[in-house]
Amino acid sequence: MARPAKRDARKPLFFATFALVLLFAALPTATVLAIGMAPTLAALIVDVTPGRYLAKCVAGMNFAGVVPFLHRLWSTGHDLHGALETVTDIFVIFIMYASAGLGWLLFFGFPSAVATCRSLNAKRRIYFLREKQKTLLEEWGECILPPGMAVDGQDAGDKDFDPEAAADGAQLQKAGG
Repeated sequence: MARPAKRDARKPLFFATFALVLLFAALPTATVLAIGMAPTLAALIVDVTPGRYLAKCVAGMNFAGVVPFLHRLWSTGHDLHGALETVTDIFVIFIMYASAGLGWLLFFGFPSAVATCRSLNAKRRIYFLREKQKTLLEEWGECILPPGMAVDGQDAGDKDFDPEAAADGAQLQKAGG
């Protein structure tokens, strides 16, 4: 149990050492990173969830927005004048921060989109299983039904289910769409 605590205690020290070395060895890069990755710092402060998935999502997208301008800085001489020119360009700041904003949108929007897709797939699966059950009932008769199950195979929880929409989804899946 003491081992993960040591590892967690070393992490801030590692990042502080890395930042200090980066500051002295590559001041222009450190300048662009410090200003460009500010949304990631905000996400780290705000995110208190276990695993810090918000911070990870924002950091990845934010870094993707900063990298092209770091490349431009490195390919044009890597001097402090170029770094200050980069971070004072409003278009550059917009791209860096907008990419971090996309990270926030992904974090908040993607789970609900996945839940909706899973729910629709589950409803479609229920529909096809009920259709298969109907064919089995036609072949074998009502003797295969569990006790207390209705002959039509519909439960009270499926009143909002649209079989036509599920069939359309199945046709799209069979067609490869």
